[in-house]
Amino acid sequence: MCYYPARDYQPLAEFGGAKKLPLLLTVQQLQTMAENIAALCDALSTNEYYMKKDGDFRMNTTGSYRVARVYLGKQYMTFTYEELRNLAYIMYMIQNQMTFYTAAMTDVIAYIDTAHSSTTYVEPPSNAKKSINYYQPFEELKSVF
Repeated sequence: MCYYPARDYQPLAEFGGAKKLPLLLTVQQLQTMAENIAALCDALSTNEYYMKKDGDFRMNTTGSYRVARVYLGKQYMTFTYEELRNLAYIMYMIQNQMTFYTAAMTDVIAYIDTAHSSTTYVEPPSNAKKSINYYQPFEELKSVF
């Protein structure tokens, strides 16, 4: 999970590896993925075609290689059955973390307003949500400005 200054600090779930740009999924796209990942796994295991589309987010099986692809626009990631099943097992943790990040949005925006003019790390207020690593948005903020 990350907050990105260029995207108005909305929380995004980041999926990707070292060789490709990550897919940055919004709350809605992550919800779509969570609701459909079991059906995608089932279709992959029975070699059936499955597709779910939500705006520019899409997930589907590809019959020829028995893999699944998750698209965001033209960018995509490929998953084997085992990788997809592992992702399905931890999806509730990813969703839970997204819930924490979404709930902390007001604290993060307040923190950014405070830390914007500082050149050194600023501690968040004592009443700020503790589930957020405030150093990460601070570093993102400094890399933009």
